[in-house]
Amino acid sequence: MKLHEECGIFGGIMTSGVVAPIVQNGLFMLQHRGQESAGLCCGDEDFSLHKGKGLVMHVLPDSRIKDIRGKIGIGHVRYSTQGCSDTLNAQPFMVRYLNEKVSIAHNGNVKSAIEMRKKLEHEGEIFVTSSDTEMIMKKVIKVLCKPPSQWELKEVGQVLLDNFTGGAWSIVFAVPGKVLAYRDPLGFRPLFFCEAEEGFFVASEDSAFRHLEPINIIEIEPGECVEITYNNYKISRFAKETKHKKCVFEHIYFSRPDSNVFGRNVYMTRVELGKKCAEENPVKADVVIPVMDSGFAAANGFVHHSNIPLHMGLLRNHWVGRTFIVPGQKNRKNGVQRKQMPIKPVIEGKKIVLVDDSLVRGTTSKEIVRMMRKAGAKEVHIRIASPRVVDTCFWGVDIPTKQELIADSYEFIADLTKFIEADSVAYLSFDGLKDVFGKTGWCYNCFEREKNYD
Repeated sequence: MKLHEECGIFGGIMTSGVVAPIVQNGLFMLQHRGQESAGLCCGDEDFSLHKGKGLVMHVLPDSRIKDIRGKIGIGHVRYSTQGCSDTLNAQPFMVRYLNEKVSIAHNGNVKSAIEMRKKLEHEGEIFVTSSDTEMIMKKVIKVLCKPPSQWELKEVGQVLLDNFTGGAWSIVFAVPGKVLAYRDPLGFRPLFFCEAEEGFFVASEDSAFRHLEPINIIEIEPGECVEITYNNYKISRFAKETKHKKCVFEHIYFSRPDSNVFGRNVYMTRVELGKKCAEENPVKADVVIPVMDSGFAAANGFVHHSNIPLHMGLLRNHWVGRTFIVPGQKNRKNGVQRKQMPIKPVIEGKKIVLVDDSLVRGTTSKEIVRMMRKAGAKEVHIRIASPRVVDTCFWGVDIPTKQELIADSYEFIADLTKFIEADSVAYLSFDGLKDVFGKTGWCYNCFEREKNYD
């Protein structure tokens, strides 16, 4: 089964007023983390669920939001995880148990999900979706066996700890009277808490709180949890501290540039990666062109070190979503052609350096090189501000099989360069990446076996 997801969660409780517009806006700020489906669950003692396939403002327009009541709410934007891409698997997931409704939203990947699901099915459990999120909910219910309003913060955390360690997850529950949120002990995925004028909230990134009036923003540490009630909140630890494995792809690609993730600003980190890439991979060229949008910060860093002028040689069509997280190779290829448009006067007759954040499948890079050639580029050099992706990810990044990795298909740089139809291709080295982030506390698994192929 394919493992590929990168989602966003948002939740919280209003001190006054209804929460649905706050959740809607929070999800809109997290739209980059998932574009297949969106949903929210809101209420007080009772909850109503609203979700579907599509972008936030399509699934949850203002006309729908204005009629949703309640101070408690959680929401989710999804890119398919363990479960196919359909409305049934959209989140949040909600059930009625002991005459109370409980809802869950989940960002990450539970490594033991397939085995756990089989075990529960053999014990008589019935599942209506193929999502691991439903399995997490039903396992918690099965262990606690009491009304959700009586669930305690640390006992839910203990169920997660006993059954889902080794995975990468941030999870938020809405139960009558409170919201409970958890970050996995290894800290693969980020989770933030915000005390605001409007109430108390949690989200996958701190940029999701931009529409609020924040008083205090706290990054929830790995192995910590937070309980939010109508008038207060409590942050505590449910798992012992252990060595962290923060996902570097949050900084390389997924998170918003204005977010501060794992204690560092995303934009400034990408600039540093670009500088390091230029330092390691010099090239004689006339212009540096970023692959928009995620390559922009790295291109700025590349320019800072190389002194080659920066130009916007590619126009980004913002009506097209993120092609890396679009399911299906054919869809990703078509997405690139609609998403990036060359500006011919910037390109024609020039030696071009195209700077991008990562090179995973090669879909984007090959298509853009062809655009450059067609627009009259004299030379096209690719510079990637991260190392070669050489292994799959079991913790939530869309790298389902080694066969899809361009680094697996083209082991040697010369062969890769020929395939992409560029004049040269060069990556940031694995050592260079660790110089920027540090040697410990990060998950480098997808780069771990990187070799220096010439």
